[in-house]
Amino acid sequence: MSTVKSKNSLNPTLVVDRALEIVDAEGLDGLTVRKVADAFGVTPMALYWHFANKEALLAAVGDAVVSSLRVPDEGLPLEHYLREAMTSLVDVMRAHPSACPLVAQQIMQAEVGRDLTERFLDKLAIAGFDVERSSAVAHYAMQIAMTLVSREPGAELAFKPEDREAVLERKRASLASLPEDRYPRLRAAADAMIECPNTDEYYADGIAIFVAGVMADARALAQA
Repeated sequence: MSTVKSKNSLNPTLVVDRALEIVDAEGLDGLTVRKVADAFGVTPMALYWHFANKEALLAAVGDAVVSSLRVPDEGLPLEHYLREAMTSLVDVMRAHPSACPLVAQQIMQAEVGRDLTERFLDKLAIAGFDVERSSAVAHYAMQIAMTLVSREPGAELAFKPEDREAVLERKRASLASLPEDRYPRLRAAADAMIECPNTDEYYADGIAIFVAGVMADARALAQA
């Protein structure tokens, strides 16, 4: 089916959907207004009817990803709310890992992002966290979610898909070349360090460690 469209048949949703496909396939650096325009068989000027510049297009792509966030039930206790909120963040980023920075950029521009954050902060306030500490924990949540996704072992998001296996092989060879008497643990853990044997478990464990840390703080505040 032809993708050629006139500028009058284009709409922002179509443009954002195509831009997100490019980001998924080629990363943020691979996205250009011309590349999106070429996909529709139009000139870049046709896209400027909908988006003033590339930055506006990127913001719209971020909004589209953020719109998939799920806001946990506000009746959940703190521990369960934290886990559900983190899982929601991680899930939207896992669906579009190259767009992780856009989620952080746009989360407060979307109603669902503001609702998620408001309830997150409220749960922490009820648990005794002051404004500064609550805000810090919210920032930690975003950064940890981004790091879990962008640094998933084996994903190698900085490289093209066709180059990733070669990158992994170089890492394996590097660890295998280490002196066994000095680095026995590293050598034994080489495969697990380089690739995720179970991605769902990797994410669940990462989220659990974050939640455990916050809950430890909450218990300390309750005892103070």
